[in-house]
Amino acid sequence: MEDRKEFDEIFRLYYSQLYFFARQFLMDTEDCQDIVSDAFEDVWLNFSSIRADAAKSFLYTDVKRKCIDRLRHLNTQRQYAEVCRKITECYDTDDGIREMEERERIIGQVIDDLQPPTTREIFVACYVDHKKYVSVAEEKGISVSTVKKHIVKALKAIRERNDKK
Repeated sequence: MEDRKEFDEIFRLYYSQLYFFARQFLMDTEDCQDIVSDAFEDVWLNFSSIRADAAKSFLYTDVKRKCIDRLRHLNTQRQYAEVCRKITECYDTDDGIREMEERERIIGQVIDDLQPPTTREIFVACYVDHKKYVSVAEEKGISVSTVKKHIVKALKAIRERNDKK
């Protein structure tokens, strides 16, 4: 019961301060409230291992970390929305659709024609399967710089073929 009273006192003392601290990072009221509530939940779950005099520091650090995580998430969402917007803007006209289909056909053909086959395999692994250069290098038993050289070679071939179009 003593823990509950001590926690309630900490909550009463710091909730408003932490909310306005979160507002320095985020503009959304609900996000700030959620983050502060989550931080207090973290304190409650770990209350037995947190000294009362360290709770304030723990809360501020936790709220700051959660705000930064939220900002990163929002940035990722914005980048994804921008990519989607750019991808679909060419679908506004029939000419845009035909141009996109032609570009996709050319790129597919260039990928199929990449030589040596290792270049094609590395390019597909990195750009189609979204594998990291390091993991492709490990799978192939080659260095990361060799993977990069194959990627540069493939991109150059695609660019040259697209320029001829």
